[in-house]
Amino acid sequence: MKKDFDLSCIRIGTDDDLADAMALASRLLADAPDNLDFVTRQFSFDLLVAVLMSTAYGTRDKTLAEVLLYLVDPTWDSPRQILLSFSQEREAWKQPSASKWRKGLTGKLEMVNDDAVAPQIKRCYMDWKIAFALGTVGGAGRRQNGIEVFDPQAVAKAVQMVSGLTVDKKSCSERILQNAQVNDGYRVVPDARKAHAKLQEAKARFENLVEPIASLQRDLVLAAAMDPDEFRITPILLLGEPGIGKTYLATQLAEALGVATEKISAGGAQGGFQLTGSHSTYIGARPGSLIALLAEDESASPVMVIDEVDKIGLGGQYPVLPVLLDLLDANTAKKFKDQFFEMEFDASRVVVILTANSLDGVPPALLSRVEVFHVPRPERAQRLRIIRETHADLCAKTKRQITMDEGTCEVLASRTDLDIRKLVRLVREAFSNALQFDQTLAELVLPAAPDTPELAGDRQDGDIDRKPAGPTWKYH
Repeated sequence: MKKDFDLSCIRIGTDDDLADAMALASRLLADAPDNLDFVTRQFSFDLLVAVLMSTAYGTRDKTLAEVLLYLVDPTWDSPRQILLSFSQEREAWKQPSASKWRKGLTGKLEMVNDDAVAPQIKRCYMDWKIAFALGTVGGAGRRQNGIEVFDPQAVAKAVQMVSGLTVDKKSCSERILQNAQVNDGYRVVPDARKAHAKLQEAKARFENLVEPIASLQRDLVLAAAMDPDEFRITPILLLGEPGIGKTYLATQLAEALGVATEKISAGGAQGGFQLTGSHSTYIGARPGSLIALLAEDESASPVMVIDEVDKIGLGGQYPVLPVLLDLLDANTAKKFKDQFFEMEFDASRVVVILTANSLDGVPPALLSRVEVFHVPRPERAQRLRIIRETHADLCAKTKRQITMDEGTCEVLASRTDLDIRKLVRLVREAFSNALQFDQTLAELVLPAAPDTPELAGDRQDGDIDRKPAGPTWKYH
């Protein structure tokens, strides 16, 4: 990230805050790729100004990294919610000029077609990331600690090949090659010491993930003591039922490493093409997700999540298993080939996390290349912590102090029939309803509890059957 740009230049609490944010946005986007149409450039500028204002007035880190995280924060329900967040905030828009500008922005954002929101935001994220990084990623000094992921000559050859393709195939590939050329194809490895410390915090909060986190930390200790070229994280396979935090660990690891993350499903006849892309002569051909992930990130070690490997199968015309085995072997991954570009690149430092519900169906050849961890259900204390943290995060992001009944939260934490995703969704729904009706108390609406022996055994003092005092208990 650019070291000479600091959000402290935005004079919060004064009528100059908006002008400062606009000036900073102009300087930041000066290095953005100059290939956007006017409408997209204006959208990018307006969005960046709004995010800068929100971040400058926020309670979290006031950094460019936080600005980027705003667009990809996994707690957003949808891309549209990002745009709606500006109309719900209050603190950042108190000054007259800022309030007036936000009113105009809200009108513009309401006119953006729903189908266009996600692609527009993703495009902005990619442009901002490149623009923010150009000030420090480039240069021989940084390159000494970097890894050549993309050979400039190979990229140049691919650019020439793409120039002869049809318009639809160009549109999905030119951007990837442009990103691959940033910093002459070099990428840096994460700071292993910082990542180790951040994972230690996650270990204290997510008891059911302690073992895989400890394994990741051991690899990070070794990486910190070695040359950057030796950076490797052992691939891990997380076993357990849906909704217990397997994918969450991947997002925490990516956040700790400061890298991007991508998730694909191992099932399906076209599984292999998800990673390698398909040859450009095929109808509907596209580049693979792996080359796009490495091209768009400044790190040589983004996190790739391969979901449901127990459904991997060997059927289908283009199975994913042979491709995945190549990716999990450092020697073959150094020359991983994208079929669309017919280009090799170094994917040997990509961090791979696999998930499965059970070992049934997981090929032995795959098991021999990974470390396996069984992830248990979160205990009641951990589930209650997740509920509270979700609520606190929503208060911080919306700048609204909306309360939740503690007794109801404790009963929800006891509902072992509800997975983590459902817990979070229920809290967000209650908070959203309170915002919509301008209430100060969020009402949790709990689904009826199934009458099963398993759930009955987890009840505490009749929690699930008894209606607690207060107005915050409802059933569907």
